[in-house]
Amino acid sequence: MPEQIGLPARHGRSVSLEQGAGPDAARCPADGEPLFVWLETTGYGTREDQVIDRCENCGLAVVRDFVPSPDEAADAFLAAGEQRGARVAIRAENAASLQAWLGAENWAALRPSMKRVAADGAPSHHGIKPTPRAARLLLARRGLEVRRVRHLARAGMASMWQTLLNLLTFHRDFASEAVSGRLRPGTGRGLAAFATDAVITVLAAIPTAVIAVLLEGGAVMARRGGVIEVEAERLPSTD
Repeated sequence: MPEQIGLPARHGRSVSLEQGAGPDAARCPADGEPLFVWLETTGYGTREDQVIDRCENCGLAVVRDFVPSPDEAADAFLAAGEQRGARVAIRAENAASLQAWLGAENWAALRPSMKRVAADGAPSHHGIKPTPRAARLLLARRGLEVRRVRHLARAGMASMWQTLLNLLTFHRDFASEAVSGRLRPGTGRGLAAFATDAVITVLAAIPTAVIAVLLEGGAVMARRGGVIEVEAERLPSTD
């Protein structure tokens, strides 16, 4: 099972919007508001299913069984950062993005075993998917103030491309799963589904890439890009 931060179910339980939030509802690690059920990734390729909860106030998304405490979330978010002089730059998938809305349970950023890749690629998976607002709240817990939020076109287009392919295939992230060997013809949803996904991926690769560039380009201009980079610096001491 992929490594996640936090401990299972120790911060209460999530509820649907129809149920409303009770005193025992799980709380958002960014702003303390209740978490509500957002998505269920049923049949997530060859790996476990996930339930993803979201804060309706700040938009932060988190795997239900691994809701971190506020301090854990702030530390994990900050740990993914890169020091740039007096500032720290943190890259993260944006839960308030067009591709998150369009892909829903097929959003590429929900891949549970995501690892850090090249500097111009998607960030490492650390259990939470923030929004610009949630990022500000988390960093404020560590005395940092956000100075700039960039919506990264290149990384966002790659994620949008995979999200669009996920909408067409039986297995999410089919190409990377097959190349890595985690997904084989006899596993997942069977040989027929594997063969169908292989054909779809080959035929749809270029058309979906073109569409991804157009959609993500518009999303970046509208400040709804799939990958953001947050730059923050420490607040001056009041002593």
